[in-house]
Amino acid sequence: MRTKENLGLFMEPGLGKTVTALTLIAESPPGRTLIVAPKRVAESVWAEECQQWAHLAHLRASKVMGTPKERLAALEVKADLYITNVENLVWLIEQEAKFDYLIVDESSRFKDPSSKRFKALKKVLKDFKRRFILTGTPTPQGYADLWSQVGILDLGQRLGKSMTGFRETYMHVTDRNQRTGVVYAWGLNDGAAAVIEGKIKDICVSLKASDYLQLPPLMNVEHRLPLDADVMAKYKELKKTMVAEIAGDTVTAVTAAVLAGKLLQFTSGAVYNEEKEALHVHDTKIEFLESIIEEAGGAPTIIFYNFQSSLARLQRALPYGRVLQTSYIEPWREGRVPVLFAHPQSGGIGLNLQCNTHSVAHCVWFDLPWSSELYIQANARVYRQGQLKPVVLHHLIAADTIDEQVLEVLAGKINTQAALLAALNLH
Repeated sequence: MRTKENLGLFMEPGLGKTVTALTLIAESPPGRTLIVAPKRVAESVWAEECQQWAHLAHLRASKVMGTPKERLAALEVKADLYITNVENLVWLIEQEAKFDYLIVDESSRFKDPSSKRFKALKKVLKDFKRRFILTGTPTPQGYADLWSQVGILDLGQRLGKSMTGFRETYMHVTDRNQRTGVVYAWGLNDGAAAVIEGKIKDICVSLKASDYLQLPPLMNVEHRLPLDADVMAKYKELKKTMVAEIAGDTVTAVTAAVLAGKLLQFTSGAVYNEEKEALHVHDTKIEFLESIIEEAGGAPTIIFYNFQSSLARLQRALPYGRVLQTSYIEPWREGRVPVLFAHPQSGGIGLNLQCNTHSVAHCVWFDLPWSSELYIQANARVYRQGQLKPVVLHHLIAADTIDEQVLEVLAGKINTQAALLAALNLH
């Protein structure tokens, strides 16, 4: 990888795309690196990754996010890494800021060459000395998705200067309106996949978890997600006073135990009022979850939730997901249900949910439970004898909240009572 100026890292989750890209940047001549990533990944992954590795700890990061004023201030900070979210990319390019290196995380979000983000980026690609793209799913909808992504690296040298030319060379029409001539679908020509792969293999590295990990491994990933400042202020208010106004309603916790429950609801994104109505607070975990699902690229993903309000929000965000019931177990194991919602009490005991249709399976803890037994049993539904492929266990943790204490309970580091006291500052 060190020998390539421009490089595509097509690596499955858990294989280290982030640290690999940062290592290559750290070994490059000093310069300013622009990192473009999904919002929650930009907020909570890249800068934090530097602190996990001694050889990256010297890299200084500035997050170009927030209001326009905050973004402009972040651009003025002296740093090595300037991290922004995909939605702010067009704005950032309009500022005419200069950078030496480029990293596009989850480059599949740039697969559409007609999108504003791709058109804006395309104008400045020549200004970067090195360009990297990272994704575990380079072809979510087919090989045509590669054209714009590889174009970020080589400016069209390998797959052509236009999408039209790419399709004329490698594809054929499979569905069109006979009256208007409008094309609805394209198919890949016989042998085209091998030709395309041959053209890009010198600048794209593909790693599969099954090739590099002992099977079946269990990879624990903790995603610490910072809450927005105003949301965090409301969390602290509820924690301190046991009363807070949320979405125009008053939420009250009459005991410490009730407060602990309210705080866990809060970190998930919605709090119940006295009438058992869910009051929306934030979508931090929902937004990050969408990135996980996108990166999984259709690989089976089971999402554990604790609160009915969480399930309702998950169903709105991922309408193709299915709630665990007997009739969905076999379709899930066969890979025909990509997203499954399960409560740990219903999906945690006695079910076999192994799924070996892809090279990796994902389990996501959207809500964290206090019960270690439920947690262990639920994980064991997938990670068990008969599961031949790796399992990635994701934990969505609202940073600096009660989620941190619950995670310690689940890891066996402290007991529930100690965690509760720590979370509520009552000791």
